[in-house]
Amino acid sequence: MVTFAAFVALFGALIGGLLSVLASVLAQRVQARSQWFVQEFKQRQHLYSEFVEAASCCFADAMIENEPDTASMAKLYAEVGQMQLLSSEPVIREANRIAQKILETFACENRSKGEVADLLSHDTMNLFSEFGTACRAELSQLRPLRATLDRRFAKGDASDVLSHP
Repeated sequence: MVTFAAFVALFGALIGGLLSVLASVLAQRVQARSQWFVQEFKQRQHLYSEFVEAASCCFADAMIENEPDTASMAKLYAEVGQMQLLSSEPVIREANRIAQKILETFACENRSKGEVADLLSHDTMNLFSEFGTACRAELSQLRPLRATLDRRFAKGDASDVLSHP
């Protein structure tokens, strides 16, 4: 009888230890996935900010000059190239539309700095609105994925968390 009690106690301790290890592994996976989502979100935000900055400089140049600055245009297209690796189709399409608009603006008649300031002060330039909408839609899709994962883990339905990075 003593041997059976010792066996039951040992078996209980073993199950408790295994459950503790499993809970720890699951928690680490959820934490790693959450960190990945945060990093992905920040990386895309930074990329889109860099693109808007580069496109703004190129567009300003295009309004007052006929020849594009090679370094500025290279930076702009490098940002578009990075988006092609990370971003959704709507974001890429809008980035390409902006780049095309910039190239078309170089071919147009130059404007004076006063005309450019007037256009900007009256919000008649709407170059980034569709791009911003596409970016917000994409970034908002990253948030629900994280929230869904957190809810599923809380309910105990996180069996696929272990099988996916």
